[in-house]
Amino acid sequence: MRKQMRIAVLLLFLLTGAARAGVKNLEHVTVSGSEFVRVADWAESAGLTMRWNERDQDITLSGSARPLEITVDSRRAEIGGVVVWLSLPVVSRGGVALISEVDVRTTLEPVLFPRKSGARVKTICLDPGHGGRDTGEADHNNYEKQYTLLLALDLEPLLKSDGFNVVMTRATDKAVELAERPLIASRQGADLFVSMHYNSAESDLAGASVYCLTPAGMNSSDVGGGKSPQSAEPANAVDDRNALLAYEVQRSIIRGLRLEDRGMKRSRFQVLREARMPAILIEGGFMSQPADARKIYDPAFRKRMARAIADGILAYKHAVEKPE
Repeated sequence: MRKQMRIAVLLLFLLTGAARAGVKNLEHVTVSGSEFVRVADWAESAGLTMRWNERDQDITLSGSARPLEITVDSRRAEIGGVVVWLSLPVVSRGGVALISEVDVRTTLEPVLFPRKSGARVKTICLDPGHGGRDTGEADHNNYEKQYTLLLALDLEPLLKSDGFNVVMTRATDKAVELAERPLIASRQGADLFVSMHYNSAESDLAGASVYCLTPAGMNSSDVGGGKSPQSAEPANAVDDRNALLAYEVQRSIIRGLRLEDRGMKRSRFQVLREARMPAILIEGGFMSQPADARKIYDPAFRKRMARAIADGILAYKHAVEKPE
């Protein structure tokens, strides 16, 4: 059994290495100033099987543990049934499907073929959003700062029981400057940074999203993606880890809770830009949407949310750590 496990790990390592090296070596096609690769070429290099429904323009790539579904002229993808927003839409030129090299390198390959290392994921920094005079979103007498803290306090003992060390940017209703939050994580030697928030909108939007840092040269998800003059931030050095952590937590939340899947997204929130370790920001629902709000204010549901986040962090840990 151990020999079989070693062989499986070796095969996964070889497949991961082939996929990650492949995108750099594939022929690139320039579309509107951005570099793309042929979906079929990338699929072959990664050991995936491509099926293209040309009538609906839907493309399915299978062969990894999580099927990938993409659509021509869309930034919306699904990996293992979880929504993932790309920086650039998949396009078709001359009957050939093309996908952005940036999206393959910083989003798809990190999730489909996680890179393992000998480093251990031991310490998690929890960052309950807002605090003190900064109330965050407000719904009558309910303030975002209250519920992010309650969620963090529910999550802390779960992570400890799972074997993690936990540090908090705040454990009471106090103000903490945005720039100070990732610094606390760095000073405490955190391996991951997890910021918790809730959303609000004038429309009837609902559901959960998990954000990680936008790749250099790209716009964030909520402004429609596309190219951007933004240069790299220090935190872009761990783009692959950011994407994998965001995906695993989004997947766990959506699978474990009845919340609409708003997807794994990209943003340049200050706490994500300035983190020196893999970092995510969770938007756990809309306080402005009645069904979401009832769940946010419900202590039993909040404990389930905490468990889902913990399970996502555990899934990330198992994906990136080499067996001892």
